[in-house]
Amino acid sequence: MEYIKINNQYIFVLEKNGCRLFYNNINGKLAIAEKVEKLEDVFFEPAKDIQIDLDEFSYEQLYLAVSESCNFRCKYCRQKKTENIINMTKEDIKNAIDTFYSVASKPKSIVFFGGEPLLNVEGIRFAIEYIRNFDNEVQFSMVINGSLCTKEIARFFAKYKVEVIVSMDGPEELHNKARINISGNGTYYQAIRGYRYLKEAGCITGITTVVGPHNEKYFDELIDWAISLQPNSFGLCLPHGDNNNFAMQLSSFDEVHKKMISAFDVLHKNGIYLVQIEQKMKAFILGYPIPYECKACGRRIVACKNKKFGICEGPITNHEMFYDSVDKLPASIHEYKKSSPFVNDSCSKCIAYRICGGSCVYDKLTRFGRTDIQDACRCGLNKMIVEKSMEYILENLTVLDNNYILTEEHRKILYSKLKT
Repeated sequence: MEYIKINNQYIFVLEKNGCRLFYNNINGKLAIAEKVEKLEDVFFEPAKDIQIDLDEFSYEQLYLAVSESCNFRCKYCRQKKTENIINMTKEDIKNAIDTFYSVASKPKSIVFFGGEPLLNVEGIRFAIEYIRNFDNEVQFSMVINGSLCTKEIARFFAKYKVEVIVSMDGPEELHNKARINISGNGTYYQAIRGYRYLKEAGCITGITTVVGPHNEKYFDELIDWAISLQPNSFGLCLPHGDNNNFAMQLSSFDEVHKKMISAFDVLHKNGIYLVQIEQKMKAFILGYPIPYECKACGRRIVACKNKKFGICEGPITNHEMFYDSVDKLPASIHEYKKSSPFVNDSCSKCIAYRICGGSCVYDKLTRFGRTDIQDACRCGLNKMIVEKSMEYILENLTVLDNNYILTEEHRKILYSKLKT
């Protein structure tokens, strides 16, 4: 896409149906104009929302790694495997919750994680019932493999409005190529059974799918399958890990990015929220920045067995990245925050500068040994999301007067159309 550099700002231009949309990638402003020279000075105002304080934190989310064990052996999993069950005790869980509520500025969400969380279903029950004694607002969610979910467990989650995301990698033939059990057998039947129990119980239910060499060439089948299951949300997750990881052996990240953008159109028409695309389209259309890829950069505490604390769920079986006190977390937060594009000058001319978030920090540490570096495996998708958003705006903008800078209210109207 064409861009113009003006006073260290990069102005990107999209022309369609005789209209020209200008985008300032530093301050996020959008405008319709004949020429960039016609735009008012306000379009070039310095950005006020991209300053980064590496030492600021404000906890709002708790990840409870209730189990470090798993009954699956998915080919791309990065966690250390053990035949033993390694679970948080109820004492660990209570300590983690009490600690979180003592330091959280505004508790918003509790996420149960693993391993396979349902290997410690009693710990999950305890946590939910304990928290609901004093907090009726915080939201619960979890990611499970589906195999251990019974009808009774599904009803419990529905009762407490727990959002449950089931990991499945597509129809049976595709799923079973990567998501296998300890014996090396496919797990699709067990996973889909658990998913259906959740749907029948009335749970808020999603599906998360890792894109890898086992399913990248079958996107049409993948999307048709997702539509048939009607999840509330659908995640197409780009692979994590170093270059030796099974899922990282994609034939082309660029082609997968394109397929994900195309998948958005189909899923959106069918009322399914595609997480990786719509989250960032929302930010772009409304004009707010995404400084970090996830809440590990100062918004999250991860609690593990033996009263250990960290900020990132990626390395839960790597105990060197966890500490005996939350007071030790700010040093890790400081390092993680260096991943933001807003502290990396090399990112400033990218069209996706404001909504990229800097990609997965743990991936950068795993692959490059540092956080302040670009991850080319994800850059392309973020750029395509911005271009897709600009196309959407031109197609849905009703006020097309020249020299018109989009107001906050107009952007809200555009987003409301996207949601419907």
